[in-house]
Amino acid sequence: MTGILPPIIIARRDHARLERLAANAMRERHPVSRFLISEIRRAVVCDAYRMPRDVARLNEWVTYRIDGNKQTESKILVCPEEFRSAEINLSVLSPLGAAVLGMRVGNCMKFLSADGGLHFVIIESVVAPAGAPLLFPLKARRAIIEVSTEPGGPDDEGPRAA
Repeated sequence: MTGILPPIIIARRDHARLERLAANAMRERHPVSRFLISEIRRAVVCDAYRMPRDVARLNEWVTYRIDGNKQTESKILVCPEEFRSAEINLSVLSPLGAAVLGMRVGNCMKFLSADGGLHFVIIESVVAPAGAPLLFPLKARRAIIEVSTEPGGPDDEGPRAA
């Protein structure tokens, strides 16, 4: 593993949000803020429709391997305010989350853990792993709820002949 940083790509719609998050974290003296800012600054920013499909991005699954371990971990990369469970979420304001942000499948990156240990992460996949919970964005959940509460909801058998 060389000391060369892998290229990273961030969607334009996420870039400004990440900059605000990192700036706020810097004001609060968050220990990962400098690392996140450096990653955001070196990122190539592109429109969402031009994003390569093999890039770790916000609100998407990422499967990775730490320090060459045989076992992989899969989590959804999120901003801290969307963090719900350590079992399925990985915050971009964590050392590992900042490291995987914008990396492509197959890329490797060194990072310092919260306890100061030097580690490296390899991106294995950016699709939901087999058996992953089915997750909907909040807007999609609201739409499902609204549709199912209308008269003649999901149990309606449809139109009837006269």
